[in-house]
Amino acid sequence: MQDKTVIVTGAAAGIGHATALLFAKAGARVLGLDCNPSIIDSGKDIPGFSGIVCDLKNIEAIRKGLGNLGVDKIDVLVNNAGINPSPSGLSDTSEAVWKNILETNLTGTYRITKEILERMNRGTIITISSILALSGAKKNAAYATTKGALISLTRAMARDHGPAIRVNCVCPGAVETDMFEEYLNRCDKPEEERERIRRALPMQRLGKPEDIANAVFFLCSESASWITGQVLVVDGGDTA
Repeated sequence: MQDKTVIVTGAAAGIGHATALLFAKAGARVLGLDCNPSIIDSGKDIPGFSGIVCDLKNIEAIRKGLGNLGVDKIDVLVNNAGINPSPSGLSDTSEAVWKNILETNLTGTYRITKEILERMNRGTIITISSILALSGAKKNAAYATTKGALISLTRAMARDHGPAIRVNCVCPGAVETDMFEEYLNRCDKPEEERERIRRALPMQRLGKPEDIANAVFFLCSESASWITGQVLVVDGGDTA
């Protein structure tokens, strides 16, 4: 990844931050995008990392941020940003919540990807989906819908933009991120739920953000040069 330019969305924490760190350690110039202002400080100790505060709903902010950093050529885009603020079944999901989740997770991905494609002659795009796109889950109608759509978008883009640009998707399982902690905190007995999930996994441990970052890095490497339009599940065997 030496001298490559990599953009990671949702890079302030969790999977996005671990991914940005891994690429930076490999010699890439990494631009982390996040609506959380902490993105600026989260990468201050990472050589080659620059943080941009922007919302994927605001294309002008994205363009301004890229322009300020003089970015004209992108080699890798990692679409990691996503939200799930009000998990619920369809009948309990308001139209406002539905639109907010779709606007961020799906339309936001469309928006940033379209912008980056104009700056990418050759390269790799990775989109982070979820095992909920494959197996579904109770009270996650909007979130699972967006994650399923991202898989379809991945496959469509792989056909549209090959061979110059490879496009793949990673589906994480239960990874110890802020979103996972928010889920546990909604449970009556958070620690018991954590242990229940852990015991159910063939690998007998929860995922770490670095597990997903390693998968993303592999798919962007020359070792994966004949892989495109694929979905890589990284879930400790949860969907086995």
